[in-house]
Amino acid sequence: MTKRLKRWFIRLLLPLSVLYLRLLSRTVRWERRYDFEKDRGKIYALWHGNALCMALMGIDRGIYTLVSRFRDGDVAEYILKGLGYGVVRGSTEEGRAEKGGRVGVLKLLQVLKEGHNVAITVDGPKGPAFEVKSGVVFLAQKSGCPIVPAYAHFERSIRLNTWDLFTIPLPFSRARLVVGREIKVGPEDSLEEKVKELQEELSRVSSSGIPYPPPWELSQNSDCPKRR
Repeated sequence: MTKRLKRWFIRLLLPLSVLYLRLLSRTVRWERRYDFEKDRGKIYALWHGNALCMALMGIDRGIYTLVSRFRDGDVAEYILKGLGYGVVRGSTEEGRAEKGGRVGVLKLLQVLKEGHNVAITVDGPKGPAFEVKSGVVFLAQKSGCPIVPAYAHFERSIRLNTWDLFTIPLPFSRARLVVGREIKVGPEDSLEEKVKELQEELSRVSSSGIPYPPPWELSQNSDCPKRR
């Protein structure tokens, strides 16, 4: 397939992907809906592999999310905007100018200042999987906004054999959102200690009350199930 044909195919597929995800979201049977209206200026922390599961709950809630400024982020931006998300292009890696770190952080600070909520994949964009990076903690410290660890559990889904064990929910699945204890980062707090605290809390909510192994255990097993 030529590059031109591939780009044409992707442009054709994107609107259909948005439509499918919107229809899929209507079939999900959530145990309890999360009240996003009560949140103002909060940072939702999630694993990269759980991003689609979380996205289905936050459709049309005006949440902002961070997407790579490179070409591979174009597809994600289109889909997220189609689902009613705000998009900031860049990175939370402060000081990494080649990745848009400074620009990404400044834009997110402005978004949080305006009272919007922000969702960040804390082990993205390329891992290591299930290891919290310091960028989200740095953002919380500079903004004064709390971090909310969250994980969406789906009864029926496909788990891909990718670096992040990316999970694709299946239609008509029961689902449950588990939200952890809010983590606040003060001006004098150690980023390293807060990263460890977030790691422990996000790991806890990711494995809370589920009858199957948490994702980081599956990542150590090359024969991990693709579907559950």
